[in-house]
Amino acid sequence: ERAVREVIAARLRVIAEPTRIRLMGLLDQGDAGVQELAARLGTTHQNVSRHLGVLHQAGMVSRRREGTGVRYSLVDWTGWWLVEQIAASALSRLDELRGVLSEQDGGGT
Repeated sequence: ERAVREVIAARLRVIAEPTRIRLMGLLDQGDAGVQELAARLGTTHQNVSRHLGVLHQAGMVSRRREGTGVRYSLVDWTGWWLVEQIAASALSRLDELRGVLSEQDGGGT
């Protein structure tokens, strides 16, 4: 039982990083190479490679050689599904808070 909790906590630590969340979102749209991902994120090749390495080690992405480069694919969507659920909940909560603030301001925004 404790081992299961440790595995769950380790998985949550993998996805609890903004760059990895963004990478999973991009890979949810289709496979991509490091250079393409770096350009889309506006960050360095090294930064993207490091985060992809963490996702790969966790079994969330796969990689395959293609010519002189490597292509990455999202293969375990459970982490991405969890991110989407948290985002939906957060947006719902944000809308709720905006409504409360709007009521406190007399209905104006």
